[in-house]
Amino acid sequence: MQIFFTVPQSHVVVLTRFGKYAKTKKQGLQARIPFFEKIYRVSDWGDIANKEKIFIELTEQNLDTKPKQCHSKDNVPVTVDASIYWRIIDVKKALFEVDVLPKALIDTCLNALRAEIGKLSLDQILSSRQELSDKVAANLIDTSSRWGVQVSRVEIQELGTSDETAEAMRLEMAAERKKRADILLAEGIATAKMKTADAESYSIKIRAEAEAEYLTKLSAILSKEHVGQILMIEKILEGYKAISSNPANKVFLPSNIQTLISDQIMGMEHKIDI
Repeated sequence: MQIFFTVPQSHVVVLTRFGKYAKTKKQGLQARIPFFEKIYRVSDWGDIANKEKIFIELTEQNLDTKPKQCHSKDNVPVTVDASIYWRIIDVKKALFEVDVLPKALIDTCLNALRAEIGKLSLDQILSSRQELSDKVAANLIDTSSRWGVQVSRVEIQELGTSDETAEAMRLEMAAERKKRADILLAEGIATAKMKTADAESYSIKIRAEAEAEYLTKLSAILSKEHVGQILMIEKILEGYKAISSNPANKVFLPSNIQTLISDQIMGMEHKIDI
């Protein structure tokens, strides 16, 4: 059995005595008591966070979970996987407070992902990936601290849906874009109509004010009867003008229209002279 051994930089070796934790040996040349102290082997970790099954790495590690299918709040299947960035800060806890540390980290991460995804609708999941990653990391931080592990972050690598769901989302997005375009078009038409109505209202107001001023000036020099006759003649002329404005319309004027108007004017002049 080897008595002296060298621990690489940023690694440690754990010694046990009669099957229990004894001490942690840091980098450099180290020694152990033969027969009493044994080097602990992490046979279940594979090549994760260790070398040769005995040198435990203290640098930051990366674990990738396998794709996992979860269901959103609106019962849409979502496939997700993530990367966990972590490092061991208490070797004794990492080896003896949890069965197989890498597996426990992956399982905890996937459980947290499934739980958080189940709280959100598909739209919320797709639009808040970073927020989802932060919530999973927070869950892992609380749990992994009992295992002597510091989790720095969790990054969601894949967040996918089935082909049917993707097609449904594409159709929904197209419908939403058309809806927004229709709303903008309707708002534009409504705004144009409002501006036209405002212009017409203003024009009517100006004409009304002009007519009022015109009547005021007429009333100052003519009697009410004369004013009424003038207004009647104007309305007759405006009416014929409106009717004849369209070339397609045929307009038949009374043969004595000029005589009627002349008589009205002469009558007013006679009354004014008297």
